[in-house]
Amino acid sequence: MKKVLLALSLFLIISTNNAQTNLIKNGGFETELLNWRGEDVGTISTFDKKTGKNSCSINQYVGAEWKAVDQIMSIPKNTVAIEFSGWIKAERIEKGQNEWNTGKFDIAFLNSGEKEIKNESIASVLGTTAWTFYKKTVLVSAGASKFRVMLALGQTNGTIFFDDLKAIALTQEQINKIQEEENAKKMATTDSESKTTELANSDFENGINSWRGNATVSTSIFKEGKSALVLNSNTFDWNGIDQIATIPDNVSSITVSGWLKSDAIKQGKDAWNNGLLNVAFTGNDNQKTGDDQNITFITGTTDWAFYTKTFPIPEGAKKYRIMLALGFATGTLYADAISVNFK
Repeated sequence: MKKVLLALSLFLIISTNNAQTNLIKNGGFETELLNWRGEDVGTISTFDKKTGKNSCSINQYVGAEWKAVDQIMSIPKNTVAIEFSGWIKAERIEKGQNEWNTGKFDIAFLNSGEKEIKNESIASVLGTTAWTFYKKTVLVSAGASKFRVMLALGQTNGTIFFDDLKAIALTQEQINKIQEEENAKKMATTDSESKTTELANSDFENGINSWRGNATVSTSIFKEGKSALVLNSNTFDWNGIDQIATIPDNVSSITVSGWLKSDAIKQGKDAWNNGLLNVAFTGNDNQKTGDDQNITFITGTTDWAFYTKTFPIPEGAKKYRIMLALGFATGTLYADAISVNFK
């Protein structure tokens, strides 16, 4: 009996350690570009970094060519989702003709033959920004046994820095725990270090009240409560809803989170023509203070997945707009439990 208990204890310890293991090798670039492909593209910076002694930079002054480094890793067994995170800094990254012409932190799920199944954006950066932390939990695509992390200037000019990149495998039990913690946060009283602004009817329990646009709700497909938003389109047109709210005083960042599910979403002609969750910022004059920021793009058919991303508040921003849409794509997008937190 003692041997059985010892074996079980060891299994639990090993499982816990594996669950917290960073799947990205040399994600902090402390051993320069070891384990990364594209050594002729990436440059190690010892002066501008977030943690440790190094960061990776990709630089381009003219030409607007595609420049990237990448790494391919295996997905551990029993992995339902992967939490991707990292720090990014940008300097004078130009906006190109396409939505994807940005500084990029992308991932792609691959089959055993390393053929791409699905691509997902973790961060898309333009202009000049300070070191900013990005985090996003992505459901593992069916048939995927590997994933690729790609850091790039997507046919644009400028400089982008990366540091402390992580990919943490999550089991179904861990995903459930994350959901429980998110629910607990909603119930807890806001502490002195964080201010929470609840969107009106963010769980769609009252239909689409407080949201602008045309949509319906489902009372048979939802993540929590008794209903969820449904956006459906059979044509490649814009179909979305949004809600505008005021940014509290003395905050520096916003975290937008939510649960999304998709059914047979087909991408339009551009990379951003998918199901999407975005946030935009405006001043008191309703003029934008920066580009729309994407929390996630979704294509194909996926189960409920939790997405979250943190952005710095742009200078002069007084209001924010949360938008859910099928952006010139076809199919069905479901959304539930959208939340906004400020710090």
